[in-house]
Amino acid sequence: MLGRMSRDALNLPDPLRRVLPAARWERVAHGESGAEVWRSTRHVVKVQPRDPRVVSSLRQERERLRWLAPRLPVPAVIGYEVTEGHEYLAMSRLRGIPLSDPDALLHPERVVGLLARALRELHALPIRDCPFNMSLNVALALARERVAAGLVDELNFDDDRRLSAVGVFNTLARTRPTKENLVVTHGDPCLPNLIVNGELLEGLVDVGRLGIADRHADLALAYRSVRRNLSDLYAGMFLDLYGRELVDLEKIEYFMLLDELF
Repeated sequence: MLGRMSRDALNLPDPLRRVLPAARWERVAHGESGAEVWRSTRHVVKVQPRDPRVVSSLRQERERLRWLAPRLPVPAVIGYEVTEGHEYLAMSRLRGIPLSDPDALLHPERVVGLLARALRELHALPIRDCPFNMSLNVALALARERVAAGLVDELNFDDDRRLSAVGVFNTLARTRPTKENLVVTHGDPCLPNLIVNGELLEGLVDVGRLGIADRHADLALAYRSVRRNLSDLYAGMFLDLYGRELVDLEKIEYFMLLDELF
């Protein structure tokens, strides 16, 4: 039987309880995915309410983790379960701390270097092998569905945004880039979603939006995250280390605006 969900305790469905060892679970405060995240010393469990209006699901994250595992370091999938009200995804816990951790940010050059290297390696994967499509045709369709369903939090827009969700979507449709530079993208490569262990990158997390898309879908969110956590100086350094010859600043602005709808 499944116990009542609580903000103070993790109640697992029986199939996950049988495969996960008894542990003290701690709820992780950071993150904007809409899912609760719980961790023990060895495992992580994500819990998300089932909502027919929400396209993204933990099932999609499970599929992407399994595809990415032989290619780049990511958590191992332990189990996935669905109850009447929730989805549960259990994974191994990567050793280390997020790149956004204050201890990691004490070494800003290392942070931007690891971030740039991780994205270069991910973006070098052959797109012919990737079964997940997150190109603009797909992303804009998903964004339109979210706007129509009232799922966009306009209060969470960047401070300089003066548009409604409908206004943001109309701007995106009107200014859509004519050409996409398609690669395998993470989908949300902000600093909390890369785990560092000492001087080495331990792996990538929160890959539920991974798929084939313009490389700027990643560069925009990574750039914004470095700017928020460090400074404009290091955000520029990140782009230099990734490769300025590949960067289109107008596309970075476009994909930052697109992310407002997710």
